[in-house]
Amino acid sequence: MHKEKQSAAMSNLSKLAAVAGGLVLLIALGVIGYVVAPYFVGESAASRTEFLDKVSAQINTDLPTKVDDSTRLDNTTVDGETLAFNYTLLPPLADTLDADTFMSRYEDGIQETICARGRLRRMLQKEFQIAYRYKRDDGTALGDIEVTRADCGI
Repeated sequence: MHKEKQSAAMSNLSKLAAVAGGLVLLIALGVIGYVVAPYFVGESAASRTEFLDKVSAQINTDLPTKVDDSTRLDNTTVDGETLAFNYTLLPPLADTLDADTFMSRYEDGIQETICARGRLRRMLQKEFQIAYRYKRDDGTALGDIEVTRADCGI
């Protein structure tokens, strides 16, 4: 009789553990679905823009900052589904570069950098675009590089 009670108790305990495990799994899948679903199903353009606005605001808290001796990242802006990084080229580079050839000369290398960066690459995978915009320290526009998912072979 004692073994039967133990067996019944173990059977009930096993059932309880299975139910609890199932509930934990369902809750975990629900949370993952809640977080991930907007990137795959029916997310509105407004929520995508709102997401980019939050990313931009977060990045901007640490800007402006010098990237190197010749380059300053001033801020980021959002234009539709494009996150733009706005750079200023500083002297002496800004004084000596040829504005007419700057973009054609550096565009491929800049695109490779964008495609290789983990966080930017993940944004491209979600079909956002990334732009790098350059100007001289006197405000003269040098050009933009806009990168899409296809540009990086994603």
